Amino acid sequence: MNSTASQRTKTDEVPYGRSREEIDFWMGCVGAPMVLVEKGRLHVRRANANAAVLFGLGLDAFEDLPMEDLVGREANLLLSQIWSVAPIGVPGEPFLIRATVQGQERVLMVQVTKLAVEGELVRLFTFTDAPPQGSVSLAGWQEQMISLLDWLPFGFEIASSDDQIQFANSTFKALFGYTQDEIESIEDWWRLVYPDPQYREYARTQWHSSIADARRENREMTPFDLDVRTASGATKRIQFRQRTIGNFNVNLYIDVTKERAYAEQLKALANADPLTGILNRRRFFEEAEEIFAKSGGGTSMGVLMLDIDHFKSINDTHGHRAGDLVLMEFARRCQEIVRAGDRFARLGGEEFAVLLAAEEPAAVVTLAERIRTAIHAMPFDIEGATIPLSVSIGATLADPSDEPFGSAILRADNALYEAKRAGRNRVVMLGT
Repeated sequence: MNSTASQRTKTDEVPYGRSREEIDFWMGCVGAPMVLVEKGRLHVRRANANAAVLFGLGLDAFEDLPMEDLVGREANLLLSQIWSVAPIGVPGEPFLIRATVQGQERVLMVQVTKLAVEGELVRLFTFTDAPPQGSVSLAGWQEQMISLLDWLPFGFEIASSDDQIQFANSTFKALFGYTQDEIESIEDWWRLVYPDPQYREYARTQWHSSIADARRENREMTPFDLDVRTASGATKRIQFRQRTIGNFNVNLYIDVTKERAYAEQLKALANADPLTGILNRRRFFEEAEEIFAKSGGGTSMGVLMLDIDHFKSINDTHGHRAGDLVLMEFARRCQEIVRAGDRFARLGGEEFAVLLAAEEPAAVVTLAERIRTAIHAMPFDIEGATIPLSVSIGATLADPSDEPFGSAILRADNALYEAKRAGRNRVVMLGT
């Protein structure tokens, strides 16, 4: 689908606007060179008489003429980066371009205005033929600055005080994948980048509150991360940075997806048992003590201590690799039984523990018996060897408002000792 057809599918989304005859008459009355350009690509639709004089062309020659043929390659590249996502009929901020006009280098000032012409959005480029004194050197500085901004490895954007995009560097487009045509207004940005309404509201609140705090204290916005949806459908974690300078917002967008994922992996490794993937001893005790500290009266917690019976003989008979595989399969079977909110951990060797919310001792015993049965009912098939297995479990029910976690787990450990002394492969429950 070409750009014109794509635009016309959005006819119902834009105001009908003015007729072509009105636009032609209006452009003819203005004393500045003007060219009307397709919204989707930099191809001219029509021009006024002043533009014909400036560029040395007949009016008929402008029809479907690439802007690059009018102003040169470098100026055309800059024009493609001027977003000017302002309301329809409102000119964007002026930019200086060093253009090649009729074979000669000239400095022009250009403003871009979005117009609706018979239901189609187009862009109107207005050129100032006689730039202010000193603008030649200014244009050279601007060219170098824009080249620098395009070189930056993060998205850079200049927006008006109401967040309408005026300029975006090439990395911005590469980062998000959206074009000027897809982001007609700031509302399009919110809708496309944050498709989930609830997360969109969260992102919007975070953005506006952070900017308000920064402006009130005349400082840079405190950086924060958000998950954004790119044009390709991928999700990226972006760090947002912003500073208000004069009447403009300078926004920086840094892709931290890999860094944050790596940090999450390190965090998971620090909290997980490397063999089974479940919680390790340190993290289990941290979470359990935190749960006990925050639990109020009336909330009871069950604690299970599990120990695989005769595990040393498995290592002695089948080798340590088989022993590791047994531990992994044991953890997997237990994970199928414990609930999503339960804490399940390997404390070391063949010893495991479970922390669960339970209202009465029977609920704790029921879960423990389900685990014991799942382990004993079916032998473990480990690399061709059939290994029967059983587990001894000590259980208790604790009131976090009445005792610390350390006391509860010690009681569960004593119950485990009683289960082993009574013959193993059983559950023993001890009360307070």
